[in-house]
Amino acid sequence: MSLARVQAVMAAGIEQPRLLLRWRAQPERLRALGVDPAEIDLDVLAKFSGLGVKVRHNPLRAHYPLSFRLMSATAMEIAMFAAYAEFRSIRRLPWAGTLPDRARDLLDFLGGWLDPADLVHARLWDALRYEDAIARLGPWHVAAGDDENVVDVADVPRLRGTVRLHEFGCDPRALAAALHASAPDLGAVPDEPHALCFWRAPGAEEVTVLDLDALGFHLLARIDGRRSVPALARSLGGGRGATAAVRAALATLAGFGLVQRSAMPGARCA
Repeated sequence: MSLARVQAVMAAGIEQPRLLLRWRAQPERLRALGVDPAEIDLDVLAKFSGLGVKVRHNPLRAHYPLSFRLMSATAMEIAMFAAYAEFRSIRRLPWAGTLPDRARDLLDFLGGWLDPADLVHARLWDALRYEDAIARLGPWHVAAGDDENVVDVADVPRLRGTVRLHEFGCDPRALAAALHASAPDLGAVPDEPHALCFWRAPGAEEVTVLDLDALGFHLLARIDGRRSVPALARSLGGGRGATAAVRAALATLAGFGLVQRSAMPGARCA
């Protein structure tokens, strides 16, 4: 068996993980290439492939420090990136050219790969979405152009600036505190569902993070600049009595500057 041939096969498997699946299911394909299947550890090659993809994503660490710390602390990095490498190879997907797009591709994959019933996976998903929201409203923010066609409509609330909404299985800030400990203990982070609003106000450079109750979260998710206050109340499943509660919630949000009744060019919900 030629050493050069073995090295070429190994390099191909690392670069194209879909080949590893094929060789694992059909060892005769390796024999046809002049390589003894017993002489190649396909699992190790898969890990090397994952390591390469991990290195490719190292620039994301600056924007997802908690997420990468969690991956490292729980020793899941290589297995996760190996699965991602295999996923992309099977579909022959090209790598995105920009960091925000590359991050979006990774999160799209992890949204289906992570197991919400697994504590580590659930906490990672919380950390990723928390840091992703801050990155996309912070350093990756793209300002919306003014909308000259916005028309003021009485009793129709509008968002000011750009908003992202997420529900989490824990408080991501408590998770951050746990991960900064010398020996991170995910079990010490309480299972307390949190609804957060990530908001970049018009002209602001920083991202504001607001805790929301259930009404505030679902109300903000429905504000589209077209629905009136009574329509919003109906969409929340309430009757006439709910309109007063919605007006009170809107008054609180308006106090933060997050909502206004008249139209505001450029306001949008991300």
